[in-house]
Amino acid sequence: MKKLVGIILATAITTFALADAILGFINNSGIHYFSEQPNQLLLVAVIGIIGGLVAFGFSALSPRLQRGVKLFVLGLGALSVMLGGGYLSFQVANLPIGVDPSTLRFVSDIPRHIPWLLLLGTIGISGVLLLEFYQVLKSRDRVA
Repeated sequence: MKKLVGIILATAITTFALADAILGFINNSGIHYFSEQPNQLLLVAVIGIIGGLVAFGFSALSPRLQRGVKLFVLGLGALSVMLGGGYLSFQVANLPIGVDPSTLRFVSDIPRHIPWLLLLGTIGISGVLLLEFYQVLKSRDRVA
């Protein structure tokens, strides 16, 4: 009985999510955008085909090679997020400041917490990638 309820619930949620995606595409003028710029639709198709070929190529590798590729991609992704997010946080923190006319003091044009939020987000995303890297590195027998 519980299994049937789970199947019905999963089917209902999937149906509603699909209907919401279709209605969102129609209401946000996605059809008009792609009809006015067919090159973009071709670009989406090319990205999908290349992604499918990369996934097929990855699945054809041996488990040892899959593990190596996964470690490389996760490490490179974590490093890229750390470098890019750190640089972005640095640039946002050093944005030009203006003068407040009422107090004649220098004030930043952005709130002070924004660079910290960027930095914390960067740490969070790179932390998740590094945790997954560690999990793959620790598991020697399976790749999944």
